[in-house]
Amino acid sequence: MPIKYLLIGLGVCWIFLQLSGLIWSSKGQPPSETLARLLEPPPHYISDPRQNGYYYLLGLTVAPSLDPAWVGYDIWHETDAKPLTATFDYDQPGRSDARLTGVSSFLSPIWDSDDLFAELRRRDSALRASVNQYNLFLTRYDHWLGMKFDDRGFAHRAIPRCEDILLVHRLYLADGFSQRVTSGMDRLQRDISAWRIILRDARTLPMKVFAQVMIADDLKLMSKVFARPAIDKALLPIGASIATPLTPGEYSLRWPIKHQLSLGVQRDRLNGLAVVGGEGTDEATEQWLVDAAALPPQSFRRVEHPAASSFLGFPLQTQRMWDTYASYDDAIITASESGRGSLPTFREVSRSSRRGFLDNAFSSGTFEPEWDPFHQQLIETDTRLRLAFLQIVLRRPSANTTVPNRLAEVGANYFDPFTGLPMLWSPTQKKIYSVGKDRFDDGGDSTFDISLPAMVTITSTDTKDSSRSTIAGRTRS
Repeated sequence: MPIKYLLIGLGVCWIFLQLSGLIWSSKGQPPSETLARLLEPPPHYISDPRQNGYYYLLGLTVAPSLDPAWVGYDIWHETDAKPLTATFDYDQPGRSDARLTGVSSFLSPIWDSDDLFAELRRRDSALRASVNQYNLFLTRYDHWLGMKFDDRGFAHRAIPRCEDILLVHRLYLADGFSQRVTSGMDRLQRDISAWRIILRDARTLPMKVFAQVMIADDLKLMSKVFARPAIDKALLPIGASIATPLTPGEYSLRWPIKHQLSLGVQRDRLNGLAVVGGEGTDEATEQWLVDAAALPPQSFRRVEHPAASSFLGFPLQTQRMWDTYASYDDAIITASESGRGSLPTFREVSRSSRRGFLDNAFSSGTFEPEWDPFHQQLIETDTRLRLAFLQIVLRRPSANTTVPNRLAEVGANYFDPFTGLPMLWSPTQKKIYSVGKDRFDDGGDSTFDISLPAMVTITSTDTKDSSRSTIAGRTRS
């Protein structure tokens, strides 16, 4: 019997020592080199708030008597004292008095119409009334397109009022196309160039996602221009210059990942007190972004580090655990910048980290950030850009009457990012398309595939369409 009690006592002591080591493992232990590097804040190169397009965008729709840049700076500065909890406050006088009520009701049908210019003519009265009413916002937006942009949202949870910005952007473009096609294309070129710079330089995940929403919105409008039977050939090089594939910098998730890691570490250091009371990011704006970007539900929450767990009042989020998160984040960053179609999983990275028995026991339900939806969204954005370029290529005269061959000869830079093979052509639907993230060929069905209508210009007298290519692998059963 004494031996039995002795063994039990030794077991209890062992567990106590292991648990004590787990609780105190982060005390006095410096972060790994990887973690320290990922927690470094971004450099800032615009010192004057009036010159920063980030602040100007926050204040874009404030009252006419107010300066958008200064108000935007005030809105941001108010959150700086509590970056983990504060939202952008638009409720103060002048900050939300001039919201674009009713504009969406006639702008959405323009974007959804098969015939852009017929829809613009049909809704000309409503468009002219809105342009007159919100002309100041259009002037501001035009000015903003020429500004430098330094994203100051890093390590802040607040999100700009994205829906208002989208509506001003749509009104600005619709006004341009209602005047002349060339005016509309000029505005479209400036707009997509500005948002691609933000896509590359975004320091937060919401801004990265929002830039893609705006780029997709631009491309949707442009595709309608180049799907018309008759087109001014002078517009083709403009469209081609817009629709270039994403660069590694635009693909990169580096700063959004660092942003989320920084927020998580800050929360952990405050032992979760920073989010008591249900405060946090603007849920309505976050939900709007999820819907607009067609992301899975709760996508932003699935990369947000939760409050640290505890045992007897002691936090269990050890330094080793944060070092493991940093290793995982570093692996995700590398994969996102290399153009890989899939990302490593947290379990793959954590298996190679040095953790004790109770580290594993207490972290069996460890939070695993789900970055794949955001990576897939970037691939989809790249796909839309490539398809837009191919839509223009097919409008150029060519002696080659075989559309699949024309899609192949353009080169690998414009192949389908999901398969690494040429884009597909449906002669029955007159569409070029990508198989999309499910990697099944659904014949250009926009429910599953990413597709664009395409007018094919040839110089040969033989206008017979070739049969649909079977290059893409599998067909949905």
